[in-house]
Amino acid sequence: MCGRFVVARTIGEIAMIFEADEVIGEYSLPSYNIAPTQNVPILVDRAFERDEHGNPTGELQREFHSARWGLVPRWSKGPGDMAPLFNARIETLFEKPSFKDAVLRRRCLIPASGYFEWQVDAAGEKHPVYINAGEEGMFAFAGIYEWWADPTKAAGAADRWLLSASIVTKAAAPELAHIHDRNPVLLSPDTLDEWLDPSADATPELLAAVAGVADEIAGEALFHEVSPEIGKVATNGPQLIRAV
Repeated sequence: MCGRFVVARTIGEIAMIFEADEVIGEYSLPSYNIAPTQNVPILVDRAFERDEHGNPTGELQREFHSARWGLVPRWSKGPGDMAPLFNARIETLFEKPSFKDAVLRRRCLIPASGYFEWQVDAAGEKHPVYINAGEEGMFAFAGIYEWWADPTKAAGAADRWLLSASIVTKAAAPELAHIHDRNPVLLSPDTLDEWLDPSADATPELLAAVAGVADEIAGEALFHEVSPEIGKVATNGPQLIRAV
């Protein structure tokens, strides 16, 4: 599970790192304690042309958009209809009604400097741990996204559509398994393009390839214990990622 994460850079810095063509929306970054239902940046490859079957085609543009963290399925009654779907297990993406449509063509990247997990010691006590890519590094979380249309809003209303996303997770890499049994699926430069490509349907082979490379990246992650203050959603600031 990944229930809190950190983006310790501005949206402009992130756009440069991931070579985005455009940034759309408003962002409150840096942020050191991002929680479900808050807005997060997601990176997508967008096609402006469609073939006769409605499939994306032509040149792609790489864009950052602001999305609610916690996917809202297009068939749901709305954000309050269910608990926030902020994580999506890679093993069941093709099976879960909430995720199986999104994973086919609506895949995204969610940038993160790191994320928090609560490690349980032998005495049963929980200790917050910050798992990160280093001071200069960035993780690229694999994500899926969805558009939900508010039925109470007019078809042309600017606020009718809600963009939301989930972080894809997998069984923890061996180097992180002592902290938590799952970790986000981490994209590499080699898997990023194929994951984002909206013209290519997801396949079991793609998921297996992405998951395999993710373990290699996760194996190089850094981690240290941090203050329990991260448990308070209203608390924010760089002090939350300092080692204690």
